[in-house]
Amino acid sequence: MAGHDRPSGAPEPGVIDGSDGYAIEIADVKGLIAPLEESVVAAKAIARNQEELTSYIQHCGAPEILESGKSFLAAWSFGMGQLSEHADEVVTRLYETVAAYALADLLGVKNFWPSDENIAKLPGGPSSKWVAENIGVPDMEPYKESALEKLARKYADFEDES
Repeated sequence: MAGHDRPSGAPEPGVIDGSDGYAIEIADVKGLIAPLEESVVAAKAIARNQEELTSYIQHCGAPEILESGKSFLAAWSFGMGQLSEHADEVVTRLYETVAAYALADLLGVKNFWPSDENIAKLPGGPSSKWVAENIGVPDMEPYKESALEKLARKYADFEDES
């Protein structure tokens, strides 16, 4: 495939067709990032400001409520700190995914999904971009349903018979 010619029947720019008939709209994936980043900022603020939050319950009147509140805030702050660390990783991976889909879209790659193997096959610099444009992009690994997805699909049709 030379240049940026879109194969016949290819979707419009910004929409990636997957091998199983699904379509990924890059703008929709991008739309997930900002709210998640805002949530990470809030979670980090809660994790950092446990003492400030605790100061609001200092004069609640009952020592049991104060101790219970302090315990809750300590656990909540710790949990929010853990959540923010993991959410940071999710945000990073979403940015990588958006970039990979956008590049795959530009190159007209069929059946792209963002596995580590497929992302590694996309051009990462001027020379590999030249190869992709003039010779072609290597074939992408086919989508493989994970064990968790298989299990979820199996129980998605489960009906409660009680």
